[in-house]
Amino acid sequence: MTREQQDELNYFFVHVFNQILTCEEQALSGVGARDLSVKELHVLEAVGDLTAGARNTMTQIADALSIRVSSLTTAVNTLVRKGYLERGGEPGDRRVIRVRLTPKGEEANWLHAQFHARMVESAAARLSEGELDALLRSLRRLDQFFHDMGRQSPTN
Repeated sequence: MTREQQDELNYFFVHVFNQILTCEEQALSGVGARDLSVKELHVLEAVGDLTAGARNTMTQIADALSIRVSSLTTAVNTLVRKGYLERGGEPGDRRVIRVRLTPKGEEANWLHAQFHARMVESAAARLSEGELDALLRSLRRLDQFFHDMGRQSPTN
């Protein structure tokens, strides 16, 4: 890889990531989710996705988000206080805590999903079928790279 390629790839990762976050924050602040951060929206998304398969325990949600349960606990406490999530014990085993979206949480999660759907449709519309296929192949490889990188211990 040349130095120019390295610089461009680094710029792309940082710039595009920040642009997506900025667009997401702007889009959602205009539709009634002003009190939610993007990270909080992603917690709501994970809870919504995992509830359907009854995999909505704190540990399962933290695993899906690749965060520690302690970090999730802080986020869940905030989202419960804001009225987006509710917690409940598992019948027969009070040690298992399930997290669910409230109606307010379901609405915010739906708005977030609509933003993503519009973003994906708009981006895909600018590419030919061949370009889209090539992009998706490349993104799958990058996803695997970042997944593997995240699994490495800090001492590696």
